Amino acid sequence: MSKNALLIYTNFSTFVEGDASIIEKRYILKHYRLNNQSRLKLFFALFKQLVYLLFNAGKFRFIYIWFADYHAYLPTLIGKLYKVPVFIVIGGYDICRERRLNYGSFANPLRAWFTINSIKKASLNLCVSQNVQRVVKNIAPNANNTLLYNGTNFSDWVNNDSTYDKLSNGINTTSKYDVLSVALIPTLKAFYIKGIDRYNSLARIMPDISFILIGCNKSLFTQAGITPAQNLTLLPKMEQSELKQYYHNSHVYCQLSRRESFSLSLAEAMSHNCIPVVANTGGMPEVTGDLGFIVNGSDIKAVKESIRQALSMDKSPMYSQRIINCFSLQIREEGLNKILPK
Repeated sequence: MSKNALLIYTNFSTFVEGDASIIEKRYILKHYRLNNQSRLKLFFALFKQLVYLLFNAGKFRFIYIWFADYHAYLPTLIGKLYKVPVFIVIGGYDICRERRLNYGSFANPLRAWFTINSIKKASLNLCVSQNVQRVVKNIAPNANNTLLYNGTNFSDWVNNDSTYDKLSNGINTTSKYDVLSVALIPTLKAFYIKGIDRYNSLARIMPDISFILIGCNKSLFTQAGITPAQNLTLLPKMEQSELKQYYHNSHVYCQLSRRESFSLSLAEAMSHNCIPVVANTGGMPEVTGDLGFIVNGSDIKAVKESIRQALSMDKSPMYSQRIINCFSLQIREEGLNKILPK
């Protein structure tokens, strides 16, 4: 039986990298990136993918795809032809439709067709949250699916440096920063999806509190016609080694997204015992459980009160313990090892 596996994606994100590292422990993994940056590039990329799969799909034990989208349809079709199992990770964007912002695969009818038929034809769809799984069951009730949460590599954040060991006596109760939010914001569309306008409004009505936003360029505020609050510090995307210091030194983690399938940054912040104040959106309440504060992201005054309460609380290892117990990379690896062919 072949030990070769094929990984297909459009962007080698942290999620994809994490799964690749797991699969590579048991299989010889071939990476295949499809360029979907423009319609013209997508057309040629799909044709190239078709030729590649027709000549090579039979060589693989299975095909593993991140997101159901244009790039997932041909692998599911040809996978059935060659009797090769095809697994698709449903990450959230691929089952989303935000009409006002033209966001999500289902905002485009053609893209929606490719997406839903990929889901229907896949051997198994791996849903990153219960929220995602509910949507999959609704749009494709006969499709095979299972819940497999994203994983956080907790050991990288904590155990490599005793300074960050929250499970000992090293709890930081005198945080250097009050409120933190982390989101990679490359476009104006993402600016609103991640609720950056809400976060800025929150900072504006709490001038005595320091707010930090990592991953968003100030130019996007200009495009949105919004002036950053004076007490809001904007920092660019940074390496994980630097980012963990902001998690460690922040008291509250706040995320007011309009759409959010899981939120890796929320899990990372909680792994440093930040107290979460997050919108009742998508999978974020699943990450926090009964800890922290779940709020109506559009009710900024109510969010303000939750922030005040959170700032009055001490950081506690119960936050990091939840991430270890529920969302560690080890748990995801164990889940994948049960699902993928032996």
